Amino acid sequence: MLSAVLSLALIGAGPPGPSGPPPASRELLDLIWRGVERAQERHVSGCGALSERRVSPLLVRPLVLHGTFCAAGVDLFRVEYAEPEPARVIYNHGALNVSIDGGKRTEAFDVSRAVQRAQGYFAGPHAPENLERDFRITVAETADRYSLLLLPVSGRIAGRVKRVAVELGRLDFLPRRIEIDGKSGVSSVFEIRLERLDAPLDEGQFRVYRP
Repeated sequence: MLSAVLSLALIGAGPPGPSGPPPASRELLDLIWRGVERAQERHVSGCGALSERRVSPLLVRPLVLHGTFCAAGVDLFRVEYAEPEPARVIYNHGALNVSIDGGKRTEAFDVSRAVQRAQGYFAGPHAPENLERDFRITVAETADRYSLLLLPVSGRIAGRVKRVAVELGRLDFLPRRIEIDGKSGVSSVFEIRLERLDAPLDEGQFRVYRP
């Protein structure tokens, strides 16, 4: 989710050895967590452009998708891909709709429990402790961004994910880029360009079918 969730390239599924970058300090992580929390409190919605580059053993070549997105809080999210084929994903308070064929086919799913677990883990009151326990975290700083690399070392996610990399704006703590590498061989890189913050949103664009 924005809670998210979630630039740096790394080969291998395990944590880096002694020659790898040192873990981020607790002071720096606290600074980033507080910045993300303030950003979520300050902005009620955000819209922009999204591109995804997806690699999978089932694909002959990487799949590149381009589209737009809008999110309101952590309970309303919509992404609409225009290329290479029209597709739409809408999340609304536990219900997920996936539409293809220009909206002719729509599947509805109840993902409320899974989302609640993810939100509690990544954005709940114990999120920093959860992440520091289950991930090795390194942070790189540039003039305009924080780049976080999270390598799972324990917990349920370690059996499914090799790494998660997240880039945040250094001043606004909003997401710019997210990479997720799965142990199944599927990986996705999301480039995020925020264009509108706190603009009025039409509630109708988040309308879903409930399973």
